[in-house]
Amino acid sequence: MWQDVSLDEMKTDAAAGNITAMFSLGQYYALGKETAVDENESFKWYRMAADLGHTSAEYMMGQCYSNGIAVKKDDEEAVLWYIRAAEKGDRRSIGAIALYSEAKWNFNAKAAFEHYMNRTDQGQAGAMYMLGRFYYYGTGTSPDIDAAFGLYSRAAEMGHIDAMCELAFMYRNGACVERDEKKAFDLFSKAAERGHRGAPLEIVRCYAEGIGVGKDEKKAFEMISELADTGSEDAEYELGRYYLEGIGIEADPLYAFGWFSVASSHGSVDALYGLAQCYQRGRGADRDRKKALELYKTAAELGQKDAMVALGHMYADGRDVQKSDKEAFKWFLAAAEHDSDYAQFAVAQRYIEGNGVSKNDREAFRWSLRSAYSGNATAQFNVAEAYVNGRGVKKNEKLGYIWFLRSAKNGHHRSQYHVGVCLSKGTGVSKNLGESFKWHMMAADAGYGKSQYFIAQCYSEGRGVAKDDKKALEWYLKAAGTGHVLAQYYAGHHYANGIGTKADEAAAIRWYTRAAKQGHTYSRQLIEGYSGEKVKPAAKMTPFERHMDEALGGDAGAQFIMGRYHEEGIGVEKNFDTAKEWYSKAADQGHAGAKNALNMLIKRMEKM
Repeated sequence: MWQDVSLDEMKTDAAAGNITAMFSLGQYYALGKETAVDENESFKWYRMAADLGHTSAEYMMGQCYSNGIAVKKDDEEAVLWYIRAAEKGDRRSIGAIALYSEAKWNFNAKAAFEHYMNRTDQGQAGAMYMLGRFYYYGTGTSPDIDAAFGLYSRAAEMGHIDAMCELAFMYRNGACVERDEKKAFDLFSKAAERGHRGAPLEIVRCYAEGIGVGKDEKKAFEMISELADTGSEDAEYELGRYYLEGIGIEADPLYAFGWFSVASSHGSVDALYGLAQCYQRGRGADRDRKKALELYKTAAELGQKDAMVALGHMYADGRDVQKSDKEAFKWFLAAAEHDSDYAQFAVAQRYIEGNGVSKNDREAFRWSLRSAYSGNATAQFNVAEAYVNGRGVKKNEKLGYIWFLRSAKNGHHRSQYHVGVCLSKGTGVSKNLGESFKWHMMAADAGYGKSQYFIAQCYSEGRGVAKDDKKALEWYLKAAGTGHVLAQYYAGHHYANGIGTKADEAAAIRWYTRAAKQGHTYSRQLIEGYSGEKVKPAAKMTPFERHMDEALGGDAGAQFIMGRYHEEGIGVEKNFDTAKEWYSKAADQGHAGAKNALNMLIKRMEKM
């Protein structure tokens, strides 16, 4: 990039904050290109670029400390620099750490945490970023996403490009901050301008999906094509994916296979996953499931998380391999450890259910928390429930409320209901009936029965709003339609007594009967008084029936669970088409987990 730029021009660009120019200056002085060899000057520029997140510069800092170049030899300092680059997939740094491991060098997470803490106190942006990563993952300390956010913000303000991207992910996912897709797009753009290698790909994704910018798949295709033409193996893989899935261009499996092959020859591990998809699905290549399995395993062993997820599903379904819940769990866990939020949620669920692994509430909480950090609204709800009930973690109602609120802001209707409950009772937050009503109304408008019942009660009693029997009946009927037993009773009561409507005995009997069949004792007595006939309560609902009832009532969380039940064959015969329908209903309501699950299911179905 800098071959036609003079040394002085490069210095000007570096002084303006371009970290690629900083790194290139380090290379020029190290190699004596257009200037005399100067190890001290080279180290200075490497350090400046590395402190702002340049991966190759971080590796070179490790080399300098490892070999005593322009600085006193310091193996511990070298490894800490290698870790920064290795975390982003730099294979040279991963290899260097492996050599240290073979030499019996042991990583001390607590000591590393203290190291970055001290450097942060000295105002080093790179240390702030790394300290944020330690807080994010709970390495050498307890997980604290808010602390991570604060440190990323400070580092980003100082120009650290990786911190900019991490902040962008947080704003895009609504992890610990209000979702702001425009701010995410702006941060990706700023990081790209300053030389972040992965940021341009995220900008392309923003255009492809309409994140913080108008959706324009054609523009996204043009952008990814230009990036692929520069020789970026990551862009080459993405271009193959666009051709395979028909994003911004008519689907062309042969072109997809070709680009995956090119990317693979350039070292892209993702491309191995792409080739596996082609062989498994017979798209762009003759179907060869044995070859596909080999490629999935090769990619997975090299750290490709989508390949790990694919293997997890293959073993869970017994497709092309012998069915094994334990093997499925192994691969889902591997993907979770490589930051797949889908796999993290799946692992948490398997710990809850004891599917392929022993039940473990602590591990279920830990992985739910990791998935929640990525913005998975259902995982955020699970974290909130765990805190409120002290399941797998020390009970903390304040943190429970915070996580309910995060999930609610991400469109999870059951969490919106719980936020309303917390605000009405003062659980984990100061009591505020006005705010409670607002959150219940949000969930009620989306069809959540419990909140509809709450709204009905407010209008019936004049609690926080003007008493209005007509509106009360309107909301009782909506809640009753979702199967809410008390709402069914009160709907009957209003019709029987002409409250908010004309008296209607037939309607009253109809709603009393529905409540009675659900076991409402007083409704049963009323019906028996009307007709003289006994009403037999329906059998107690199973969890599956309860979720079905809530899903039919419009609850996105229950719809997501129903999708998972049908996808995995839990309590019902496995049916991908039905699963897709439930995921789609939840996704249409903004359920983040359902959106992810729907995309993954569509990919599974395409491979079959």
